[in-house]
Amino acid sequence: MTTLMYHGITSKNIIGPPDREAGATLYDVSIDNFRSQMQWLKSSGKKVVLTFDDGEMNNYELAFPVLKELGFNAYFFVIVKRVGHKGYMSYAELKILAQAGMTIGSHGLSHEILTNLQDSLVIEELKASKNGLEQNLSIPINTFSVPRGYCNDKIIKMAYEAGYTEIFISEKSKCLRSVCTPRIAVKANWSLKRFQTALDNRVPIGEMIADAIKNASKFILRESGYNFLRRVLIYLTK
Repeated sequence: MTTLMYHGITSKNIIGPPDREAGATLYDVSIDNFRSQMQWLKSSGKKVVLTFDDGEMNNYELAFPVLKELGFNAYFFVIVKRVGHKGYMSYAELKILAQAGMTIGSHGLSHEILTNLQDSLVIEELKASKNGLEQNLSIPINTFSVPRGYCNDKIIKMAYEAGYTEIFISEKSKCLRSVCTPRIAVKANWSLKRFQTALDNRVPIGEMIADAIKNASKFILRESGYNFLRRVLIYLTK
């Protein structure tokens, strides 16, 4: 089953928080486009898994009402150190989501790139985020979304050892052998037609080339270079 990855859902009055990483707006889906996508999924009977990364307040204010209206459940992956900060959901909103049948998962303690960290810090990111959510929400936290697309088999293994039973990533590289769930990142500039082709696993050639360059840059340029590339992409797509 196809798994979709959303980040910010925005409107003229509701945007993302002030401390987002470079390039976050590339994945901001307008509420009008999001509603159209969900309505199409509903009418077409397409079966998908919906996920949201980062825990932004706009997910609660804009996406959640549409999900409830149309009868969809979703996963919400939360950066624990940002819970309750400006532009992010608090534990009060997360409890309401959980009570409505949504799944709350961890997106790390601080959104660090795990492959940059020593093992002890990776374990802290994995375990402290899980424990913090469980203590504040009084529910088991079994799912984890790897922050920012940097992953390897060692990280996946450590996540399972930390107690997670399902691991979500962005795109799955050919060298990654671990059991995990890759996702399709829904982008800000997608038309409804482009959204529909994504669910048929069809990617325009230009976008395929751009994605290949982006993925290569993640591992060649590392974080600073990749962030620069994302800023360039934002400029070119304005």
